[in-house]
Amino acid sequence: MEITHKAQKAYRKGGVRHLFNEIWERTVFRSKISYILKQAIGKEQHERLGMAPLVGYWPDFENPRSFNEKIAYRKLKTNKSCFSTLSDKYLVREYVKERVGEEYLTDLYHVTDNPETIPFEELPDKFVIKANHSSGRNRIVTNKSDIDTTEIKYECRQWLSEDFDGLREYWYTEIKPRITIEEFLDDDLYEVPLDYKFFVFDGEVEYVQVDYGRFGAHTRSIYDNNWEEQPFEYIYPKAPPIDKPDSLEEMIEVAESLADNLNFVRVDLFDVEGGGIYFGEMTFAPEGGTGRFQTKEYDFAVGSHWSI
Repeated sequence: MEITHKAQKAYRKGGVRHLFNEIWERTVFRSKISYILKQAIGKEQHERLGMAPLVGYWPDFENPRSFNEKIAYRKLKTNKSCFSTLSDKYLVREYVKERVGEEYLTDLYHVTDNPETIPFEELPDKFVIKANHSSGRNRIVTNKSDIDTTEIKYECRQWLSEDFDGLREYWYTEIKPRITIEEFLDDDLYEVPLDYKFFVFDGEVEYVQVDYGRFGAHTRSIYDNNWEEQPFEYIYPKAPPIDKPDSLEEMIEVAESLADNLNFVRVDLFDVEGGGIYFGEMTFAPEGGTGRFQTKEYDFAVGSHWSI
């Protein structure tokens, strides 16, 4: 049932191409076949086999030039303990506080490794529940009176029991699993505030990604640091253009401050209409290095900004 549900969700988000990606990733990277393949052909060849149909070319890890090749290189050939701290949705808060200030953080209501301790009766009517050690494990609560606390505790226990590594992203396995409960961001214009994803190379923002319909028909647009819309698609069809946000300069300053001394990281920020800028997360391997560009030349163009 779970696999069927995820397949249906993948198809709704991105059609046949996204459904194929979901099936291929699960078969090559997440199934029992994955372990057998890796033992038979080795870690690097296994990575190439998994990536090639998704990115549209046979990747080179000895002389990586594309964005996706350099993500794979990072996963296979680096060993950075700081990636774990900065990917930890709980521990990274202290880093953000020190670098740019506490005002960019959402309120933290509770953190625990035991869901039974969640003080539901003390929480506000709206809040967000997250697993700190993984991606996509979150639950948005907009009306506390409607929730089943037993169900939520069960779901949190499932998250905590996962040995999560994304798409073979070693730094996730070093994070101590916790549940965090944070402030829900109300937006005066959008139901959920826009999530701006800043691609920062050697301390400078080069691209900004904006997504729409992440829980339905998913679209995405990419802008440069002057808010010129880029001509390529990255996994999803292009979204309708939006006006340059008034806070762009401040968001770029925050993203670059957080990315200082890193050759690449994606910094996600929320711009809340009527409420300010808030930190989301830091990501070291967007799409696990399997994100297809239309056309592949743009994969190499984006990768040219990354000095490894």
